[in-house]
Amino acid sequence: MEWTRKKIAMTVAFLIVMAISVWVLYLVIIDDTFLFRIIRDFFIKPLLSIGFWAAFVFLFLMVMQSLIAPIPSELILLSGAMVFGFFWGVVLGVIGSMLSAVVTYYISNKGGRTLLEAAGEKLSIAQRLIMIMDLWIEKWGIWAIIVGRAVPLIMFDPVSYAAGISNIKFKQYTLATFIGSIPRAIFYAFLGMNLLGGHEPAYILELTQEEIEEASGQFNLIFFLIFGILILMLVLANILAYVREKKEKSNKIEKSDNTEE
Repeated sequence: MEWTRKKIAMTVAFLIVMAISVWVLYLVIIDDTFLFRIIRDFFIKPLLSIGFWAAFVFLFLMVMQSLIAPIPSELILLSGAMVFGFFWGVVLGVIGSMLSAVVTYYISNKGGRTLLEAAGEKLSIAQRLIMIMDLWIEKWGIWAIIVGRAVPLIMFDPVSYAAGISNIKFKQYTLATFIGSIPRAIFYAFLGMNLLGGHEPAYILELTQEEIEEASGQFNLIFFLIFGILILMLVLANILAYVREKKEKSNKIEKSDNTEE
């Protein structure tokens, strides 16, 4: 494989994103209130203070969030409803999801696949990952993306990165993302309004330490449920890929034996 300047730049960007993601995940694990405080202080609080520009900043933060994978977009969607209300929370959630999906797809497609293809020359696990993504899209096509988007507890950003690694066409990807993002945005907007409990958005900024810990528990529960499902899916995917490899090798041996006979 030939390494061009563009491929090198995108691969470096992909590695930086993964490094930041691991670091943030570590912080979430060691501090129960970290995730909630980050969302409250750097997301909800700024949005409540800037008025008209809040919607544009929300969309920008949705894109930035997509580059720091351990902070799920699901929690941002949930918080968006707290700031904008149910209807605008859904509308802006879908638009933000589309923007972040395009950015992550591009980075993964230009950098992630390049990196895996290079690693695949030496590491069979990288080859399997590319094969998993390609087979996933080849078998299910646009429905793989629609379902991955629409099911609330399937993490949004890994689907974007996986699609970038696969061979799915960009037009199919964006259409499927739009369709699947609508029920997802509705679900998390509804959840966000419930967590707000009928209070004004500024209520979140006035919580006591005890209330912060309670709210953090709710955010962390969603966070770890999503990550648990993601890890389970990756484990199952690798098992299936391993089984498929064994089956293909067995078929090749049988064909070779039949040819010799």
